[in-house]
Amino acid sequence: MADFLIAYAPLKEFEGGWCDVPGDAGGETYAGIARNFFPDWRGWPLIDAAKSHSSHSRGARAFSRHLAALPGLADLVRDWYRVEWWERMRLGQFPQIVADELFEQAVNLGRGGSGRYVQRLCNAFNRRRGPRGEERIFPDLAEDGCLGPKSLSAMAKLLSGRVSAAVFVHALNGLQLAHYVGLGSKNFEHRKFMDGWLTRTCCPTEAH
Repeated sequence: MADFLIAYAPLKEFEGGWCDVPGDAGGETYAGIARNFFPDWRGWPLIDAAKSHSSHSRGARAFSRHLAALPGLADLVRDWYRVEWWERMRLGQFPQIVADELFEQAVNLGRGGSGRYVQRLCNAFNRRRGPRGEERIFPDLAEDGCLGPKSLSAMAKLLSGRVSAAVFVHALNGLQLAHYVGLGSKNFEHRKFMDGWLTRTCCPTEAH
């Protein structure tokens, strides 16, 4: 059973501190929590109150350091990720490296975006040699982004013997990399994010 805190440790480093970058659809963001998408997060009132501190006028790095020292804010961030993502996606049932990757991609790409890549990957691996020749292991999944019972069952079947967890994660990272390259190639404004995005696509066995 996968452990949330193991998955959360690298994600916390990826998501960083406070920023408000022009061109980012999420708008003001703290620890990867985008205010435009999650305006009701309980940490925003604390952050708004902290904007009266002099660090806010000195830029994102200074303000991030100040926020990191606020009592209770880190707990609100961690609990939000646990409830909003880990528990809602039922990630504890998967091998740790698979759960880690599903968690990170869902946070960065959105549940629907990452879900479609998982379903596409499941379909791509959906083949085995049966008593009557080549066959599907399960009916091909609709790539609708919803990781419901059919998608979760398909993943479990693949991971039970068709493909290793490491290979599954490697393939997921390849899809994530292609996603970022597509964004950067089509939109000049997205290119400012490329270097940071690509740090997310290293497989667990690769050097960072």
